[in-house]
Amino acid sequence: MATPTVVDDITEQLAYRIAAGSYQPGELLPSVRRVAAEFGVSTPTANSALGRLAALGFVEARRGLGYLVRDIRLYGGIDTWRFMFRFAHRVPDRAAKIFADIIDVDHMLVMQAISTVAAEPRRYDLSRAVHALDRFELLIGDDTSELTDIMAAELHMLRCVFAALDKPGFLSLFNTVGAMLISIPEAGQAFYDPLAPAGHVVLCRKLLDIWQSSADIDLPEIGMIETLVREYHDQVVQTFSELIGAKPATDPAE
Repeated sequence: MATPTVVDDITEQLAYRIAAGSYQPGELLPSVRRVAAEFGVSTPTANSALGRLAALGFVEARRGLGYLVRDIRLYGGIDTWRFMFRFAHRVPDRAAKIFADIIDVDHMLVMQAISTVAAEPRRYDLSRAVHALDRFELLIGDDTSELTDIMAAELHMLRCVFAALDKPGFLSLFNTVGAMLISIPEAGQAFYDPLAPAGHVVLCRKLLDIWQSSADIDLPEIGMIETLVREYHDQVVQTFSELIGAKPATDPAE
């Protein structure tokens, strides 16, 4: 990983202040000169940090005014939220809520893929997904594999499924969600706490075997799969929340 620069450090500190509510939406950030004075840097360096903050979606440059704080809950994009997870342990409740929303999107996409293939299992060529699953399994068996590599391999296998379905919109959304999950250090731990990577392989192979067989999948079976996947994703969210120290959703003090 690249060594953080002075610009990175200033950007992160200002972004954290916005995430923590020190600067409210609609409020002007301190001027470039004030930022430069606070952090003991030149005005070009301070301006670079503010420009990066704008590129990440935390602020908006207003000509003649300066930098206006954005409401990241309304306007935050993937870059904003990915950067936000750097503060997961400092703003755990907000990070846990964002993560839960991301998992809901992931759940919807996975169930969409399962339902689409189940409706016409012999219509789609899943050979590329099978090869990706083989690669996923090989990584699991390699003791030198990092958890992020294993997670990336599983996401790639699912990506191959969406590609086979010829649904570019869903694939684009899945790629966006996947890129964000990969960027969160605790995500891999949360994903493989309820079920180890080897268990993911077993389930994926069973699904692929069913899809490639001549047997039709009826609605009750899809409902059972939906329940199991939902329970798994709920456990992922709970584990992630525990890892970053967020309050339980049922906590009366929340």
